[in-house]
Amino acid sequence: MKYDKKISARLILTILGSCMMVKVYAAPLKILDFNQKQLNAVEQRQICQQAKQLCEQPEKWRSLKTPDQKLWLLVKDHIAVFTSSQTGLKLDRQWEIPLVEKNKDVDEQPFIFPKLFLMTQTRYAIAMISPFSEMYSGGGANIERASFYELLDNGKTNRFITDYPFSFSRMIRACFSEQDYEQSKGKCHDEDGLSLDIRPVKPMLWQFRYFYRLEVSPASDSDEKSYKGSRNLNINLNQAPRQPNIPEQWNYAGQG
Repeated sequence: MKYDKKISARLILTILGSCMMVKVYAAPLKILDFNQKQLNAVEQRQICQQAKQLCEQPEKWRSLKTPDQKLWLLVKDHIAVFTSSQTGLKLDRQWEIPLVEKNKDVDEQPFIFPKLFLMTQTRYAIAMISPFSEMYSGGGANIERASFYELLDNGKTNRFITDYPFSFSRMIRACFSEQDYEQSKGKCHDEDGLSLDIRPVKPMLWQFRYFYRLEVSPASDSDEKSYKGSRNLNINLNQAPRQPNIPEQWNYAGQG
């Protein structure tokens, strides 16, 4: 009987220890998506009573809920977070991101990427995307570069990454004669492009996964060969490099 009691005691201690260990492990960091799901009338009214500047175009609101059940709202260059209480939503904090507008007649304006990036369990960041394009004879390029801002508790922001390559697509004319057109097999441009995937690895460490592709026309006079490449970079958010360590060709910033 004593032996059985000892076994039972050990089992209980083992189970308790396992439960304690489970509590120690924090939930994995994620990147959360703002979506355009319509908030109900009560939520809209409570938001507008506390932050009138957000209410000009509620049909363009993007929102999400974090694991702690806080409601985040993205409206153009404003971000606000609300806490749920017995009396409804209560404004916690809000931020205004310094979007530098170009010519207002141009469609390519900076914008907030509709995702919330977790730096730690309690620290958040957003990305501002600066898009631009260029055209040249028989080709052109569309380019996006990203700056990341931490959302500080005092309602201010801290930019910790500036103008990293985010994406681009480019076409360069390769056919200039009838012979070129015949040789091209219907493909008269050299084309390349870059895309980025970001994954939180652990607090204050993100993995930037860059993917690059180059497709060379059969009529091209370029010495390059078609290929696909990728590079994974672990970025310490406390000391992010000025630019990521990727090949110069991948870090295309335009001709200007």
